[in-house]
Amino acid sequence: MKKVLAIITIVSVFQALIVPGVLADVATTTVQVANVAPTVSGVVLNGGNPIALTENTTTSVLCTGTITDNNGGADITSATATVYRTSLGYNCLADDNNCYQNISCTLSAPDGNNRYATCTAEIWFHAEPTDTGSPWATDDWTCYILASDAQNATGSATSTAVELNTLRALDLTPSINYGTYAPGTGDASTTHETTATTTGNSAIDVEVSGTNMTSGANSIPVSQQHYATSTVAYSSGYVLSGTPTPLEVDLPKPTTHPSNSTDIIYWGIQIPAGTPVGTYTGQNTVGAIAD
Repeated sequence: MKKVLAIITIVSVFQALIVPGVLADVATTTVQVANVAPTVSGVVLNGGNPIALTENTTTSVLCTGTITDNNGGADITSATATVYRTSLGYNCLADDNNCYQNISCTLSAPDGNNRYATCTAEIWFHAEPTDTGSPWATDDWTCYILASDAQNATGSATSTAVELNTLRALDLTPSINYGTYAPGTGDASTTHETTATTTGNSAIDVEVSGTNMTSGANSIPVSQQHYATSTVAYSSGYVLSGTPTPLEVDLPKPTTHPSNSTDIIYWGIQIPAGTPVGTYTGQNTVGAIAD
């Protein structure tokens, strides 16, 4: 009886160890990742500060912003900017007085989902001012950045507005050559011309002053020079002095470069009797003031 039980036990264990064969199969997985348009944030024009121009040339003004793309920073391909007088809108017509279009931007290397845009606008000296007292004092300036990705999807944002400051400036003919006169003689009228050219972004008048003309220890008093805004008799001209004196001229705000705002100041001199022989030099100053 014991032998039979042993055989049955062995057979039962053997049967338990027999496992049916299992065959595996493969399922292919597919998902489509959609393109997401980039977004632009943190746009800042000129560091958030008022824009100060440079006379008779351009000023580099930076506009910066962060571009984010959830497809990864490498998907961001380009950015452009517009810097404009705010009330005109970013679709304004290109005009060096108030609208700078298609400004190319430099992009940083990808940083996660971000790239950082730096856009440099070259703003001309005659751009319209918006500070207090200017003709556009109720307005200001803004930057708009438009970003694109590899699928040509776009995103954009604008900066907080900043002021553009008034610049009053001029260039003047660098010399006045009165020629040669004997003592006790001189100009009968103001015939020597200097051209004043507005090199800022505002209509201006001028103030005029000068120094004595000297030759060694000898001098011709500054008051011997007279000036006017047209050719007039010497005696009718304004008497030059060492004190800056306002002079009404016709110098409106320029609208182009080179400047299209010029006016002429006319000069004359009389040499006092008893003036020693020599070449006399001095300095006349014409400064820009508010119109």
